[in-house]
Amino acid sequence: LRRAHRVGKVFLVGGSMGGSSALTFAALHPELIAGVSSQNGTANHLEYKNFQDAIRASFGGTKAEIPEEYKKRSAEYWPERLTMPVAMTVGGKDTSVPPDSVRRLAAVLQEMGRPVLLIDRPQMGHSTDYADTTAALDFVICRALGLPVSQR
Repeated sequence: LRRAHRVGKVFLVGGSMGGSSALTFAALHPELIAGVSSQNGTANHLEYKNFQDAIRASFGGTKAEIPEEYKKRSAEYWPERLTMPVAMTVGGKDTSVPPDSVRRLAAVLQEMGRPVLLIDRPQMGHSTDYADTTAALDFVICRALGLPVSQR
């Protein structure tokens, strides 16, 4: 896109597997990304158990066959690469994409002093409401542009 168009900054945003993919792409190609917002995604494909047929097809094999590929695509193993603002939302009652890997990643990024926002709703399932999505996007865009984050 940058070669064909005058793109200034690229922000990745996704929910569920799209949120997982946004984290994966940001960890694999941090130099291309200005910010990432993941709603209800996973940061660890090695421990993730659901939707394995689709993941196997996408990754080119099972965890047992190509564990390094699963690790390579797990943002939790590469927090040092996430230098851009990162916002993540999770639901404590999410059984589709359990929140633990994202919680751990957020804690490590916070310890590293990185711009990170975790919106953790213990009573929610596999969904993020409009207000939390907006707050996550506001955080990422404002931090990437050096602007104050709105107080919603």
